[in-house]
Order: sequence, then C-alpha cells, then structure tokens
Amino acid sequence: MTRYSFRSRIFITFLVLVLAFVALTVFLYGRRLDTQLRDETVKRARRNLELVSMLMDDRDKASTEESLDAWVTRVGSKLGFRITYMENGHVLADSNVPAAEVPDMEDHSTRPEVIEALDSGVGFSQRHSATLDKDLIYAAKKLPGGVLRLAVPMADVEARRAAMLSILWWSMPLAVLAALLIGLLLSRSLTRSISAFSAAARAIGEGRYGDRLRVYPGSEFKQLAEAVNRMASDIQTNIQKLQDEQGQRAALFDSLSEGVLIVDGSGKIRDWNPAFANMVPGETLRQGRTLLEVIMEPRLQNLVDEMSADPEYSGTRLLSFHYAERDLDVIVEPFRDNGGGRNTVIVLRDTTEVRRLESIRSDFVANVSHELRTPLTNIRGYAETLMDMEGLPENCGKFLAVILKNIGQMTLIVSDLLQLTRLEHDDGEVESTPIRVSPVLDEAFTTLEYAARDKELRIERDIAPEAELVLADRQGLETVFRNLLDNAIRYSPKGQAVQIRGMREGDTCVFEVRDFGPGIPRGHEKRIFERFYRAPEVGNAQRGGSGLGLALCQHSLRAHGGGIELVTPDDGPGALFRFTLRAADGEAAESGAKETSA
Repeated sequence: MTRYSFRSRIFITFLVLVLAFVALTVFLYGRRLDTQLRDETVKRARRNLELVSMLMDDRDKASTEESLDAWVTRVGSKLGFRITYMENGHVLADSNVPAAEVPDMEDHSTRPEVIEALDSGVGFSQRHSATLDKDLIYAAKKLPGGVLRLAVPMADVEARRAAMLSILWWSMPLAVLAALLIGLLLSRSLTRSISAFSAAARAIGEGRYGDRLRVYPGSEFKQLAEAVNRMASDIQTNIQKLQDEQGQRAALFDSLSEGVLIVDGSGKIRDWNPAFANMVPGETLRQGRTLLEVIMEPRLQNLVDEMSADPEYSGTRLLSFHYAERDLDVIVEPFRDNGGGRNTVIVLRDTTEVRRLESIRSDFVANVSHELRTPLTNIRGYAETLMDMEGLPENCGKFLAVILKNIGQMTLIVSDLLQLTRLEHDDGEVESTPIRVSPVLDEAFTTLEYAARDKELRIERDIAPEAELVLADRQGLETVFRNLLDNAIRYSPKGQAVQIRGMREGDTCVFEVRDFGPGIPRGHEKRIFERFYRAPEVGNAQRGGSGLGLALCQHSLRAHGGGIELVTPDDGPGALFRFTLRAADGEAAESGAKETSA
C-alpha cells in the first residue's frame, strides 16, 4: 500500500476540494445563467412586443392583408424577430412565412401564449416551432382586433450562454492554478511547522531536552509550540532531578559498608554494591545467576524462595552464618519495583571483626576475673582472721568490716562476669531440666531478705499452679530472680510492695517482677540491658550494683530459649520486667522436678 507524506495528503485533499468547488460552481452558475438569459430574453421580447404594438397603432391603416403582411415582414427583419398577427386564431401576417403561404397556416388559437394573451392580455411560452423547426420563446399580446405575437429564437440564448460559459471555462483553470499554488504554499508552511514539532519530539525522545521550538508571533501553532517547549522544560527539570537522585542513591549504595544484593522474583541476581562483591569469591558473582551459585548457604536460599513464593509476605527476616572465613549477619526483606514486580533485598553485615573483638574482650574479662578471684579470696580470708584476733585497736574492727563489705561486692561482680563469659563461650546453650519455680524463688530471696525487711517491703507472690514447672537451669533461673528482686528492692520506696506473678500462655510461662519506685527514665529503656550500664539516679532511689545484673538476666534467658523485656505499667509508677521460659509438662517433668528439688 502506497504511503503518502503528510504534505502530499494535504495537497491532494486541497486539490480535490478545489476541483469539487469548481465543478459545483460551474454547475450552479450554468443553471443560474440559463434562468437569467431566459428571463432577460423574455423581458426583451416583452419590450419589443410593446414596441411593435405601438408601431401598429401609429402606422397607416392598411387597406389589404398583403400590405399588413409586408409591414410585418419589414419590421420583423429590422428587429430580428418573427412577428405574427392573427385574428380569431387565423394568421393574417407572419414575418418569416411568405405571404402566399400565410392563408394555409394552421389555426393558432390553441397556442399556449395565445390562450394566455386572450385571458390576461399578455402571454409567454417556450417550445419548438413546427413551422420553422426551431426552439423559440413566444410573447403574445392581445390587441383590439386580434393578437400580436413575437418569437425569439433560442439559438440566440444558447449562443450567449455558450459564450459566457466559454469565458468561465477559460478562467477556471487559472483560478484552480492559483488555488493550488496557495495550497502548495500553505501545505509547505504546515509541513514545516509539523516537521519542527516532529524534530522536537524526536529530540526529547533522544534525550536532548534543551532543544526548543521557535515561536512565531501570531502563528497558528503558537500555543502548541509554547506547550511543547514548556513540556520539554518540565521534562528536563524532572530528568535532572531524577538523575541527581539516582546519582545520590548510587553514591549511597556504593558507599555502604554493608553488602547489598538485589534478587528478582525468579531468584536471579539483578544488582549488587561493591561491598557485597568484596564478600564473595571473585568469578561467582554475575547477573542472572541464582543466589545459591554465589553464596553456598542453603538456609539463605530457602528463605528467599519462601518470600518469593508468597506474594502477600511482608516483613524482615534475620539470619547469621559463617561463610568464606567471614561471620555474616543477614537481613532479608521483600519489596516491589515500579512495575509491580516482586524482588528481594539482601543486606549482609560482616561481623567478623566485631566477633573477634568480642571474643578478645570476653577472654580478657574471663582472665581478669579469674585472676582477681584468688587475691580477693586471700584478702577476705586475712580480713576475717584479723576480725577474730583480740587486742586490736578500736577502729580496726570498723575498717575490717568496710573491707569485707567491698570484698563481697567485688566478689559478686567477678562471679557475674565469669557467668556472662561462660554463657557467651558456650554459644548461649545451657542444659535445661524441669524445675519448680517456687523453691528457686525462695532461695533467691533468702540473700535479699534482710534488705527487704530493712525497707519494710511486702513481697507479694502470685505464681499460678500451671506455671510452676519450667525448663531451665536451676542456677541460671536463681540468678535471674535474684537480680530482678535486687533491683526491685533497691529502687522501691520504704513500705511499698514488690510483686511477683507467674502465668501460663500456651507452651510458655510468663513471669513478672514489679516495683513501685521511680521507674526507668525516659530514653534509657533500650540501654538498661547493656552490661555495666546504670540508669541515672531518680528521686531518693538507692544507687548501687555493678550494671551487670540485667545483662546477665538477658543472656541467661536467651540461653534458656526465652526472653526479657521492660514494660511500662498502665496503673501507676514503677518498673515491670517480664520474662518468658518454656513450660515443662507431663509426669516425667514432675518427677524430674522432684529429683532436682531433692
């Protein structure tokens, strides 16, 4: 199929319209010309008819018919018309018929123009004359003695019509040529404007957003050109913003110390940052490969597959493993791109150095604690020996009591540090057995009974029967209760209560230790489980402790498969610590608990 250019289509359309207009003009003008020429001929015939009628009135009365016929013939030849005079339909004279043949002419009383003239005084008709074998226009007028009739040949009208149409036909090609020239110029102007718009759109598509259309004052495309220029300017601004944002994201993405990997919905690798490339072997990282081909860790691959298989999955998953002589903490989270495709982002944090430093610190703490334990024991022994001696100065006993008190505190700190170190070195695992909670709680409270009595505190216990049996290490559970009770007693005002509650929630036992003291200051809630951290002094609370108690509780409970959290009470002041342990069920657990208690 032939494809014409826009300019050709405009030119052809304009040509068709011009030709159609010319044809319609000729057709309508021809019809109008016929009507005008006929009307003009009829008017001329009427005027000539009146003239002949006047001439007949003025002429000398002819005595015979021949003289009338001669007069009619002479006047008709002068005027160029056929003149006929008749009485009662009988022709007496005719300018175009020899006088000898006039008597033989047929009766004209039935002619339309004669009938109309007899009725209204003047009559007209256009028809073919059988006598002359021509098309004529007849005009008849009623006279006192008869009817005068003039006939104008249609050939005269046709000749005038042909002459005028000839002039029209000769002028039409010139008009068409002028119109086509105007159409050509107009199409060139439109084509030039449209080509400019096409070039501007092509430039925008190719990224040349700085190109602009020239706007001509008064141009038909002025508003459109301004709109295109404004659109190009807006696109240029938005693209610049997007490029700046993309550059910032790329710089941020590349400067991250964490390794970042993007995996699409089919499990293929899409993108990564330099930090990730440094964490994996050299030639394994390529676009289009699966995650397992790059990182040989089935748990990570299974986690990504699980997220990809569930379109409604949302949230973050954490994972830690050792890979390529590195300790890695991994964060996995799904997301959707602009097209709605589901992807997964994997963030790897290299914790090798952190774990190494933690190990060094833990070993240092363990060694120092172990080395301090023997001197502290010796100092305690010598101090107790001196206390038993007689004859010492009066103030020596007081000094020895202060020494023994501080030695006790230091011994407790060393014991807590050694226990923390042991939990970390054992990878957070303890041997859990069925344990009854109440005896362990009694044993933990024994060491704190004097401090509670001194502040006149009430210990309110409410351990549900179904929460009595838990899976735990007895010493670890006792440490948890002792540290939480120690904090509660230390920060409780005099005469208040310390509440201990236990309840069962499914396969978990939940315990709460609450005091009615000043509570934890706002902003310090997240740091209270850090080792050696102590919250600022509030009100009249007694400040003390080493800052290891809550950290030891957290590590011990994690080793038991539980956890601990700080909860802000809704019904008053104070602090509420809630921790969980696994419940121990069945007769075997009951018998195991009895043996442990025994």
